Formats: sequence, structure tokens, C-alpha cells
Amino acid sequence: MKLLVPMDGSAASQHALDHALWLALKDPAAIVILLNVQNMETLGLSDIAVRTGREREEAIQSSELVLCAAVRKCLQCGVGHEKLAEFGPIAETIERIAREVGVDQIIMGSRGLGRLRGLLLGSVATQVVHLTRVPVTLVKQEG
Repeated sequence: MKLLVPMDGSAASQHALDHALWLALKDPAAIVILLNVQNMETLGLSDIAVRTGREREEAIQSSELVLCAAVRKCLQCGVGHEKLAEFGPIAETIERIAREVGVDQIIMGSRGLGRLRGLLLGSVATQVVHLTRVPVTLVKQEG
């Protein structure tokens, strides 16, 4: 069983990882794919910012910081894992990786924006649900 867990460093993504690890511990052959996607917005750069050519390098460094704790948690649980750092539109990249890696399920956090805000802004989770053909489990942040 391959489980894809998009990580953004939020409490919601940590809850999703906890759920994925709980599932993975039931299957010794399970592997958790930890994915962090960076783009101009997550790097704090505007789309009209002058590109330095170092965006991908900065994205990889940012991903390393986000994925470090998740990797440590997988190791502590004894769960097989891989980590991936990608650059691009977040929902579309999650769907592409799910397809390319051949995952059985995507487990991701949901911050619960609320009906109106979610309707107006959309959410990455909603976009992924509509884009992908594999099951998606949304883990709502406590609170």
C-alpha cells in the first residue's frame, strides 16, 4: 500500500501524517510518500518578481525544512517512507505525483476554511479531490 501525504508544515498536515502512519502500521509493506510542493507564493515571491534562477534551489531548501520532522516521525514508527520535493501549482502537482508514483490513497490535512471562504477561495484539498482518480482522505485539524 502506497500512501501519499502532502506536507506543508501545518498542524493539519501533521494530523494527516499521524493518520497515514496509523494505517501504515497495519500493513508491513506500506510506504508513506511525503510530498512538499513549493511555488512562487509559498516562497513569498510574487508572480511578477524578477526570477533569479534560484527558485528551485530555494524550494528544495524550504521542502527539506518542512519534511524533516515528518521523516523523523516515520523513522520513529518504523514505517517505510520516501520524500519528494516538487515545484509547481500545488493541487495539480499532488495529482501528478499520485499518478506517477501509483499511490493507492492520498491522505491530506484540511484546515476547514468554512463554507463561504472555501467556496470563494477554494482549497487545495477540494481541488485535489476533483483532479485525482484515487481515494482521498481528508483529516480535519482539531480545534
